[in-house]
Amino acid sequence: MAAEVDLLIVGGGITGLSLAVHAARDGLSTVLVEAGDLGGVSTQRSGALVRTHYEDASSAALALRGLELFERFDERYGGPSGFHATGFAYVPTYDERDAGTVGDRVEMLQGLGVETRVVGEAEMGRIDPALDISDVGMAVYEPRSGFASPALTASTLTRAAADAGAQLRSQTRALELIVGEGGAVEGAVLAGPDGVPTPLTAGNVVLCSGAWSPVLASTAGVELAIRPTAVKLAFVERRGPFHLTVIDAPAGIYLRPDHAGSTLVGRRTWTDEPMGSPDAELPAVESDFLTDAAARLARRIPSAAGAQVVGSRAGMLDMTPDGLPLVGPAMRDGDTVPGLWLCCGWSGTGFKTGPPVGEALAEWIRTGSTTLDLSSISTARELEPAAAAVRSPH
Repeated sequence: MAAEVDLLIVGGGITGLSLAVHAARDGLSTVLVEAGDLGGVSTQRSGALVRTHYEDASSAALALRGLELFERFDERYGGPSGFHATGFAYVPTYDERDAGTVGDRVEMLQGLGVETRVVGEAEMGRIDPALDISDVGMAVYEPRSGFASPALTASTLTRAAADAGAQLRSQTRALELIVGEGGAVEGAVLAGPDGVPTPLTAGNVVLCSGAWSPVLASTAGVELAIRPTAVKLAFVERRGPFHLTVIDAPAGIYLRPDHAGSTLVGRRTWTDEPMGSPDAELPAVESDFLTDAAARLARRIPSAAGAQVVGSRAGMLDMTPDGLPLVGPAMRDGDTVPGLWLCCGWSGTGFKTGPPVGEALAEWIRTGSTTLDLSSISTARELEPAAAAVRSPH
């Protein structure tokens, strides 16, 4: 019996919505279900950095395609993303500086087409006088990068997906996968606002459901090394105009200006704060975290010294042991599972790459291959439990 739809997407965050847009535009009959409101949990609480500085070529190429799509977001998707090209600086660790790895990485990025270069303290002072890099004496600069608005991005993708013909069902949970006799996934049992379980058959099912993905994948015998982890952000009063978006590796933070007159600060490393379940309540943001975040910010942007913390929020990451996502056909006992695809485990890096990974997955599902190199985030790689706190690539 023929499937009711070509593609069922579980999860309505940025990756699921992007996939819905591109799949529907490519002619696939598409249904997207989201347990809550469209826009997703992690997407709406994202730091929303858009930059291309990565250590491996595959991730950098994906991020570069994301930057290109954010730069033409209105043209491509018919609405705004709130993208603001503040420019971006990566401040390397002392070990990176002393070992000379920064120059090699920048050369690799330039070879991919990334507009980036190493700058010294004097040039950084001309680019952004607010930023003090005198401790390290160098940084990697990207003039085109910056940040976007999670709310605007999700809203535009939602409209674009609907306009392309995708069916978008909010307040609808996927309860379990439908598995055929040969082990292929053939759809899912859904429950809408009325709570009545209803099967929907599909040629392909893609799990874009973040930390909820392992439970659903397990109904098809697929084990995923993903755990829900709490992450916290601080908002510190900004004194002055927009500054660069920054990854400060020595301080272990990332930061960007916010339209509300503040600077968003997040930590790049954290001890795992297990949530037990993705449905658990998010933890409170402690005063110690806020004090520490503000102090680290002030060391990089001296004008922030003594600035007031004006807000905070907690979010949830779907962490993998190596901090990289799982994108591609699902694996079970070393073999691919027909009909089941993964796009989860983003570990805090899914926002900037949401649009291009949706584009790439739609192409892969439709044609059997993709022009983008997704090898670094392959579902077939071996994952071992992390022995220490994972550093988010952000």
